[in-house]
Amino acid sequence: MAEQKTPTVREAVGVFPSERTLQAAVDDLLSHGFDRSELSLLAPLSSVQKELGHGFASVTELEDDATVPTTAYISTNTIGDAEGGVFGGFIYVGALASLTAVVASGGAIGAAIIAAAAGGVGGGAIGGVLAKIIGQHHADYIEDQLERGGLLLWVRTWSAADEKHAIEILANHSGSDVHVHDLPATHAALEERYNGAEFAGELQAYRGVPYSFLPSGEYYIAGEVLPTEQDVKARIDRDIDREKLRSEAKAQNWDIEALLGNPASIFPSPAKLLATELPLSIQRDILKRWAYGEKQLEIASDDGMKPAQNGDRLQEINLALERLQAR
Repeated sequence: MAEQKTPTVREAVGVFPSERTLQAAVDDLLSHGFDRSELSLLAPLSSVQKELGHGFASVTELEDDATVPTTAYISTNTIGDAEGGVFGGFIYVGALASLTAVVASGGAIGAAIIAAAAGGVGGGAIGGVLAKIIGQHHADYIEDQLERGGLLLWVRTWSAADEKHAIEILANHSGSDVHVHDLPATHAALEERYNGAEFAGELQAYRGVPYSFLPSGEYYIAGEVLPTEQDVKARIDRDIDREKLRSEAKAQNWDIEALLGNPASIFPSPAKLLATELPLSIQRDILKRWAYGEKQLEIASDDGMKPAQNGDRLQEINLALERLQAR
């Protein structure tokens, strides 16, 4: 009887020497077809050490460990307009808990909110208190990792084309030790921790996919702890859309690797892609990857290589993206 293989997922990973270089890598990934739900950062080191049960000298020791607690990358609009007004630009969930969870757990930010509210302090002043505390918490989060070698970023990949793009982007923004690894899609230690007999949370489902709501106010799904239900649903939507992509590719005899790595080999124009039955989110991803490839050709041309044909293609892609945005 053939041995049953454990399902795995593929990730690209890199270590960044500064918050600026990591941010630049994230921006590049998001603008070229990767989704926020596919990016993971290291959880605060106190959480990492607690979950692992031991310390570590360098973050490079954690790159390929499936049990390392990670957290999602979010922008300010994800946590709501009221809280988002406190922060500028992007933040990392690993640097702070969601405000409601922190209030409930009695954390430093929660204590500040409660104290300010009890003293009758206005919303603007509370925002100032929060900004100061959150800024310090964020600085500590960044400094802790930099002292141990850098900032870790994981990128979920779905194909060889994804892996190629992710590796290029991470390396182009000063990522070191950039590589791709296999991890189990589910991990026994994590499943026991978050779904086992002693689990005190609630089992929920979205689009038929189960996930756990944790007593800490976070969520667990298939090997990852996520800070909000929105993150969970985004990940489930992503997984389902990818399966639709694979099914459609099989039905149309499309080469899935070419579809993601060289869409021009499948579609004579962006308009032909928009005419397919693929989910809009997948069409958008393919167009962004297509644009990335066209920009790389432009760079090669600028470096003296053979000029790319069809110089208007990038404009066509951008117009197609605008049409999708309007739907």
